[in-house]
Amino acid sequence: MYDKVKLVLRQLPVGYNWREVLERINDFSKKTDGRGGLGYWKEHPIKVYEYAVVFEGSLPKCLYRNNVRTLSLREVEYLIRSMSRTLGVPMEDAVVESLEFGHNFKMRKPPVMYMERLIPPQDFILNRWDSRTSSTIYMDKGKLRLKLYDKTDDARQKRQYPDFSLLEHLLRYEVTFDKDLLEKMFGRQLTAKDLWNKRVFWTLVAEWFGLYEEMEKLPSSYWNVDFNDFGNTKGFVYWSICALNEGQNLPYYIKRRFDDRSNPQPGDRKLHSCIKRYIKEAMKWGKAHFPTDDLMLELNAKMEAYLIGLLEQSEDGMSVEEEHRLFSAPV
Repeated sequence: MYDKVKLVLRQLPVGYNWREVLERINDFSKKTDGRGGLGYWKEHPIKVYEYAVVFEGSLPKCLYRNNVRTLSLREVEYLIRSMSRTLGVPMEDAVVESLEFGHNFKMRKPPVMYMERLIPPQDFILNRWDSRTSSTIYMDKGKLRLKLYDKTDDARQKRQYPDFSLLEHLLRYEVTFDKDLLEKMFGRQLTAKDLWNKRVFWTLVAEWFGLYEEMEKLPSSYWNVDFNDFGNTKGFVYWSICALNEGQNLPYYIKRRFDDRSNPQPGDRKLHSCIKRYIKEAMKWGKAHFPTDDLMLELNAKMEAYLIGLLEQSEDGMSVEEEHRLFSAPV
């Protein structure tokens, strides 16, 4: 589930010489400026300075030349230790400055159809500003980013997979954590050797899945409505809010309208709070009166099946005893 990482090694060994490190990278030509240089390891850039060594790239692509496949923790350890041997410096001690954590799901329908049914968790902002493809959405909250996109389309554009027929309708969901967020989660800085630690890995899995669970899943279209669904006039108002929210992220839209006002009023905060509460009540009403969308049922089932398989059948899984032992000890 690890994808792109940024590793920064500042605790350099005695006798470190950046030129010697750079000379050990043989894959591509190197560039220097007198105080540092740039080379490549497995087609990914390595920046070597007097004060640090920096790697930034996709771990699965280092091994498989694509991030369609998922690495095991054993493979992650192999890659980091291989990097250390090649460079001659202990990259396993490098600080994890950022980390992408995700997985690909093979769906029945085009990924965009599922993405359209997902509303960001509370306080997240929805963005669709990727210029390469409209089949990408971002959900941002400060430095925390959730991303969903059409992985088939992405792999085809980048020509990173040999048989695209195997990738039909592949939906990718990933979360990007930066150093501060990771430190907040674990109470300390993470280093590269933590990436194959099962407790760290499963803590990230839980956070990744928890953020998906917090997304609101739209039910079957609110436009497929029967008069009896309203019940009363308040039900009609609730339905109107739900139908509007289906085509617009209403909480975010309202917040932007308040933030952009040219003549803010003293009662704005209270009014905004009341509107948010009314929207929340309406969405709760909608869930009770409209069935969950079939596409969301499918995505939920895929997500749950993947997690069960990861826990119970993969080499990175855990027994009940191992889970208790790992999570009852300090990180």
